Amino acid sequence: MLIDQPTTGSLPAGFKEEYLEFVASWLLDEWRATADDLVRDTDTPYTRGTTRFGRQQKRFWNEHLSGKHPWLRVLNNSLDIVFEISAIPCRFSNDNPESPKKRAVMEVHQHQIPFFEGAEAGEAARFVFIIDCGLDEASDPRVVLLGFSASGEVVCRWTSGGLVRRIGEATPSIPAPVELPKPSISPKRKRGDEDNNVATPSAS
Repeated sequence: MLIDQPTTGSLPAGFKEEYLEFVASWLLDEWRATADDLVRDTDTPYTRGTTRFGRQQKRFWNEHLSGKHPWLRVLNNSLDIVFEISAIPCRFSNDNPESPKKRAVMEVHQHQIPFFEGAEAGEAARFVFIIDCGLDEASDPRVVLLGFSASGEVVCRWTSGGLVRRIGEATPSIPAPVELPKPSISPKRKRGDEDNNVATPSAS
């Protein structure tokens, strides 16, 4: 059972916001692309789930091979993929961060053991990125990074923010111009006309 206590720890210094947002964007890009692609009546939660995970796994491998991110390293590119951010091993899972059940969240991988055993009591000993889209997968997905202590308590948490690109997000519409009626301008009246319109008193 997940014991979720108020955050008492902090993320490691190597987990820069920029790095975490990169990881979140990769996971969400592949999540949304899969949802857009697999819309046939022959697609099921199983086909979408396996395709989604396969694409996310391949995305990490491609980013690793690109050499664009010196802070990223894939340690294990199998189905139980483990990657490092600034030499800290991490995993990911499409799960419910409030009540996770997947092995990637609940178990310690062998590549995580050295960091796990070196953590102090109460410190985060392992890290998992969880793609959360609600129970019915109808909510807009987000990425939650959980840091677990050796005893299984959540001691730090991070949630993806504004740098995550939303695929297919509509651009703001510009209101169509509205043609206003031309102003009505009355002809300028001459001084003499004004004098003629002034009533003169009658003789008594």
